[in-house]
Amino acid sequence: MSRLRLPLVPRWLRLAGVVAVASTILYYSVFTPPGSGVIRTGPLGVFPYGTWLHGLAYAGLAVTLAYAFQDSPWRDRTVLGVVFLLAVGYGGSIELLQSTLDARTADFGDLLTNAVGAAVAAGCWRVLTRRVRFYRMRRVGEIEAPVQ
Repeated sequence: MSRLRLPLVPRWLRLAGVVAVASTILYYSVFTPPGSGVIRTGPLGVFPYGTWLHGLAYAGLAVTLAYAFQDSPWRDRTVLGVVFLLAVGYGGSIELLQSTLDARTADFGDLLTNAVGAAVAAGCWRVLTRRVRFYRMRRVGEIEAPVQ
């Protein structure tokens, strides 16, 4: 079975992606989130819209962290454990920050949703990395075209 080849962009760019995702989460956690008061339930009407936002946001943070640490000398399980702890720790910090704001409240349920989103993303990343081979690239021009 051949493995899919994906580019591993320079570390500074991967870390910039982590900062961008974390900054976006911070912004929408401090200010009014998108769809506030308009949308009540998320896809399929199963969970509230806010639950979907929390889960997807922290899944996205976990994936960008895992990608940023892809070439780490640590074992995969160690990296994914660190990714999970960083994502959940960041979520906990955001909840503490929200507890100090008049317009926002801290919620343990949000922290739990953040942890579930990060855990699902870390698990999916582990499955993905078993089927993918990353190659280093230094410039955008080094992206390999898929073999036909």
